[in-house]
Amino acid sequence: MPVEFPATRWSLIARLPDQPQQAAAVVGLYADAVGEYLHRRLSGEQRERVDDVVQDVLLDLMRKPELLARAQPGSGSRFRYYLMNLAWLSALNAVRHERRRTHLSANVEAEDGSMLVDRTAGELPAPDQQAAMDRAWALSVLQQAIDDLKRWSQDGTLDPEAFAILRANLIEGRNLREVAADMGLALTSCHRRLAKARMLLQQAIVERLKLAGELGEHDDPAQAATVLMDLVAG
Repeated sequence: MPVEFPATRWSLIARLPDQPQQAAAVVGLYADAVGEYLHRRLSGEQRERVDDVVQDVLLDLMRKPELLARAQPGSGSRFRYYLMNLAWLSALNAVRHERRRTHLSANVEAEDGSMLVDRTAGELPAPDQQAAMDRAWALSVLQQAIDDLKRWSQDGTLDPEAFAILRANLIEGRNLREVAADMGLALTSCHRRLAKARMLLQQAIVERLKLAGELGEHDDPAQAATVLMDLVAG
């Protein structure tokens, strides 16, 4: 039976209208994921233009806590689905406005029209878009966790060689035996350092999932980290 990704802590979202100052923090937690998702969907646009659109969309969402709070829990629902759908609709409006203004043809991926009408807060996006949203979110969390490890390798928390081994094996996909040979290390030593780095990477992932309300009190942290890594691999 497949493991579901940890559910959003909906109580955090429900309080946004009464705590509008928290909207920026909530959107900020998902900002990288939203950016990744929009860049993939607006792949025909110039990167600089998409960067501007992403920034404008995120700023606009931060100013609308009441809109964010309309997201509703339900079977299979995720706050990131709702947020990314809002971001996509807003991005489409921005691109079309620019296209009308400049009379340029924007190569936005073909749609059947269903995304042009805002969905109800509890309605799920199409399965292929759920997968794209999940992967964008997972990539953002993983990258932030790797950035944590890079800082730790610089401040002495993590052996720099352990970080180098993790990067070569996990990110570059290199065989561990090959990595050990290139670094002049025994394979057993390479295994130990990789295990240490992966443990810290899991901890960094779990902390970010907790921060975003994606990991509940009774969820298994190790299992949640594994699900996230599987989403990245997928």
